[in-house]
This record gives sequence, structure tokens and C-alpha cells, in this order.
Amino acid sequence: MRALAAALALLLPPALAVAQGGGRRAPEWLGPPAPAVPRRVVSLAPSLTDTVVALGLASRLVGVTRYDDAPAVAGLPRVGGFIDPSPEAVLALKPDLVLWLTDGGAYPAVRQIAALGIPVRAIPVVSVADTLAAARLVGAALGDAPAGERLAAALQAAVDRARAGTAGLRRVRVLFLVGREPLVAAGPGSYPDELLRIAGGENVVQGTRPWPVFPLERAVALDPELVVDAAVNEPAAGLARLDAIPAVRRGAVHRAPNDDMLRPGPKLLPALAELVAALHPAAPGTGGAPGTRPAGGGRAR
Repeated sequence: MRALAAALALLLPPALAVAQGGGRRAPEWLGPPAPAVPRRVVSLAPSLTDTVVALGLASRLVGVTRYDDAPAVAGLPRVGGFIDPSPEAVLALKPDLVLWLTDGGAYPAVRQIAALGIPVRAIPVVSVADTLAAARLVGAALGDAPAGERLAAALQAAVDRARAGTAGLRRVRVLFLVGREPLVAAGPGSYPDELLRIAGGENVVQGTRPWPVFPLERAVALDPELVVDAAVNEPAAGLARLDAIPAVRRGAVHRAPNDDMLRPGPKLLPALAELVAALHPAAPGTGGAPGTRPAGGGRAR
């Protein structure tokens, strides 16, 4: 269960913003006005950290979460987790801006940070459109709106390429797993669900919430053509318990090497390329047969 919690920590909280906050938050400023060009920035979400790094402004960061793994921030102080940031740790760093990916669970701590005089830029990031908007919002908040526009344009170009490259291909029925014990999938309304559609896939999980937990028997009944295993913090050997799923027995499993597909931000670029290659290996530049993963091929089985 600890492994599952760590794997989902990057994505499940945004969904909680709706459940706990009574509705989705819009981008907003909390606390006092921020300087036009902040110099000491704390990021409370790995995807926002990735965005700052992609903007070329990593030198502004003075603190990040325990989940951040970007090499550019390896030596920075940690200020807690995604849903449990420490106001004390944040204040000790004397930031002039805090970037927060809106989440109902973290709201009390963030409200305290703002009340103590630290400007907070609150940014919702759930969908691909939000990801592009976040690039612009972070760029503007850091005083470099043109950099934000350039990053947003690069992300939009990746989305356009993926859609164009798979437009004439048969859509592959996919079960996208984010946890194996218990079995947790990406359902409708989740970020991976949208990535699947852009990459030319069809999510077999329908008519439920974004992150459903369900028995193995249900996964067997869904009979996907391909299983994307994004339970990156669980041992690959754990796939053996899913052998009842025909696709797993056939070796039609794409084992994600990292959490790119679970992190709505600049990792959208490699995530879409990875998904297109996994779903449509015969598309230009990927090789193989449409909608299949040869047994023994791919990054892991």
C-alpha cells in the first residue's frame, strides 16, 4: 500500500480538489502580491517543478517536495509532500513565491502559508489543456511570460503530432494500471485517460470515477488488447498476479519505465511519444505491427 500511495501521490490529489473543495478551483493568487520577478520560489508539486525547470528558471527554486526527482533540484531542501506541505519548512526558506497545484487536502497548509505573508500562485492541473495553461501561468508568475508561451507551444505541438500520427490507425483497447495491489486503473476524466485518446487508444475503463479500484475479475472481463502498467513503484514481478488477464498472458504489456505518464507537465512530451510507440509500434519511427506488443519486446514484461 505504501508503494501505491507513492505512485499515486502525483495525480490523485487534483481529483480530491473536486471531492473535498466542493468544485474545481480556478487559477488564483493567495496572500500578498508577488514581486514582478520572484527570485526565491518554492514548488509544492513535481509537475510545477518540472515546468520551472523546462522554462530554464531552475535557479529560482529554493525548495521542493519529497517527491521531486528532477536532477536540477536534487540538492534542494524538501518542504513535505504533495498533500502535506509543511508551512514551517516553507517559511524557513523565505520564498517570495510559492507555486501550488490546487488540492483540497493541502489547502489548509497553503492557506496558512499565504496568511503568513507569502504569495501563492494556485494552479489547477488535471487535463492536457490545464497542462498547457500551467506553462503560461508559471511563466507569467516568474516574470517570463514569453518562456511560458514557448513551452505551451511546444507541448501543443506534441499533442498535435500524436493526434496526426495516429489519426488513421485503429484505436487500441487499453487497460491503464496505476496500482496492482489493490488493482487501480486510470478511468474517465483522469490525465492518462486523455493521453490514451490523444495517442490513438481507447480506455476500456468507462462509466466510473477517474481512479477506480476494482477486482481482478473485472479487469479480466474488460479483456483489453494491451495493458499499460504504470505502477512504477511496484516490482515488475508483481505482474504475475495479473496472468488471468488474457493480454498479460500474451505478453501484451507495456511496463512504464518512469512516472512520465502520471505527471501533467513538461513530461507530456516523452509520455505521448512513449504511448504512441506502445499502442502503435508500426507508426512511423516505431516499427512493429499496429496495436500489438510482441512477446518479450518492449521495455519490460
